[in-house]
Amino acid sequence: MKTTPYSNQVTKVETRQMPFRRLLAIGLMYGAQGIPAGLAFNTFSTILRHSGTPLKDIGLTGLVFLPWALKCFWSGMADNAGKRWGYGYLALWTHLSAVVVCLLLGFFPPEHHFLWALSGILLLNTIFATQDIFTNACAVSHMRGRNAGLANALQVISFLLGMVAGGAGSLFIYGQFGWRGAMWGMACELIILWMSLLPLRACIEPIHVSKKPSRLRDLFRQPGFCWACLMAITFKFANSALAMLLQPWLIDRSFSLNFAGTLQMTNILCGALGGALIGFPAVRFLGCRRAVTLLIWPSTLLLGTLLLLQNVKIGTPAFLYTGLGMENFIDGGFYVSVWATLMNWSSEERPGTDYSFLQCGESLANVIAGMSIAPLASIIGYSRTFLITWITGAFILLFVVSAIRKLAGLCDDTMPDNNHTKKWNIDDDLQSAQRSH
Repeated sequence: MKTTPYSNQVTKVETRQMPFRRLLAIGLMYGAQGIPAGLAFNTFSTILRHSGTPLKDIGLTGLVFLPWALKCFWSGMADNAGKRWGYGYLALWTHLSAVVVCLLLGFFPPEHHFLWALSGILLLNTIFATQDIFTNACAVSHMRGRNAGLANALQVISFLLGMVAGGAGSLFIYGQFGWRGAMWGMACELIILWMSLLPLRACIEPIHVSKKPSRLRDLFRQPGFCWACLMAITFKFANSALAMLLQPWLIDRSFSLNFAGTLQMTNILCGALGGALIGFPAVRFLGCRRAVTLLIWPSTLLLGTLLLLQNVKIGTPAFLYTGLGMENFIDGGFYVSVWATLMNWSSEERPGTDYSFLQCGESLANVIAGMSIAPLASIIGYSRTFLITWITGAFILLFVVSAIRKLAGLCDDTMPDNNHTKKWNIDDDLQSAQRSH
């Protein structure tokens, strides 16, 4: 194939570093997506509770997760747009639009403009939910097989670190400079990530882009679809509910905002470490399905941590750091194994559609958890809510184990896939670079 002089330069210089650059690009994009998620998932409800907002109104913050739950409805269109105009090109433009939204949000503090602030955060998460489709296309195309553990460890770590910046980081800035400082600080974080992504645009492109349009009906016909969806929807519901209830619980127990932010940060970092130190090795050496079966048991057991601390009345900072840190460490490894399984099940013909659709299941669970857990606690109290959530987690264990058995043979990663190994060679990397340029 003839190439332009510019493309030859890409061949000699860029492609030798393409694997590392691709991992860096994936990590930066997932990290950027974690920033608005951290704001929505943790910080926004804390700010509202600190300003005296009732628990029943805080339940409305669950709406900001709707884009992550509903992106399946435009994942096919976004996937096809990426095939036509380039996934990297669209990822950068969506990212830049989020910076503008953050700057505008600074003028609408939630204590005075609750609906405007809620709508702005909803828009911010819609933008990054769309960018996530382009990121998933890159990850699914390049990182299937045993590499799925590395890809999902990178996803979990980057996303959780982004949540540290958008969650605990924004909470600290809010305590010092108010809502405007937090939003404009977030805009600065995002523009730095955008500038870092700019020279990595070629690495975002999938290697082999199918000419066949991405359609949801093809996904629905794929063997094991119902079981993959069941696992995606259920596996994180109980954990998400407890995470959302933790911040109001801390405020009601008279803990300071600084402590709430620090605890949130340590929990997220423990989750990231668990993904790297447990999830990635487990998938690499055991396979994704065995890793899920192994890690779901301690993850479910540790759902009772908050119930124990509440009832035994040992909810001191030291016990909170230790107990919740251990819980999040195990959960991080468990999440990596689940998403590695779902990545290996996804089709390469629809790199941005299948995996994104399954992610909507987790997001749908987050929406339901966010809208139900705080109002439930206001009716029956924290202790009973913690107990019900733990029991729910035990039932979820049965669903996930059943789904893993049904997916046997449909997401096999016992041996590295030679076809995927070949995708790291220079010729294929050149194809990605040429499409981008």
